[in-house]
Amino acid sequence: MSGNDEDLRVRRTRRMLRDALADLVAERGYEAVSITALTERALVNRTTFYAHYRSKYDLLLEVVGGTFQSVREYPLLQDAADPWRPGKVPPAWLIDFLTDLDRDAPFYRGVLGEGGSERLRTDLRTYFAGLLEQRISRAAVPHEGARVPPRAVAMILAAAGLGSLTWWLEQDPRDPPEQVATWYLETVAPGALRVIGIGF
Repeated sequence: MSGNDEDLRVRRTRRMLRDALADLVAERGYEAVSITALTERALVNRTTFYAHYRSKYDLLLEVVGGTFQSVREYPLLQDAADPWRPGKVPPAWLIDFLTDLDRDAPFYRGVLGEGGSERLRTDLRTYFAGLLEQRISRAAVPHEGARVPPRAVAMILAAAGLGSLTWWLEQDPRDPPEQVATWYLETVAPGALRVIGIGF
């Protein structure tokens, strides 16, 4: 088998496993999905699964990684001189991110909601709080001017973000991504910016 054929086979196997996880989580919730169910749905054996992934959680991280990439990369608070303020249009990346979640709502409800992965919720909250804290520091906000420690602000924002996402995904019908983005920013941005020293 040539290297190209091998690469194609690997990509196809991984895609089948990702698709199987997405379908099963949408149907049952993350915690109810077993490795056996995954391999049966993807038409591969357990040995093949473990040749590609260490665990079901490892596979889950690959599936959600692309969707959350924009959140990792967005330079929030990078420019302290021009932060988001009420009345401004939400940034395009945030609307695109919410649109992706909306399109795959059954899967993300199964991951973040009841029956979902508590480990993923905790890891996302901790990871994004760390990113926010770094970005607050890059915004050159003087600590002595902050009414609340940046670490506390970052954790509150991360928890509020994940909590509001989960609530929104569980609504039927759901409000459009543009509206939800505006609500979130209108609710959290003014207070968060004020307490870290970027006043309104």
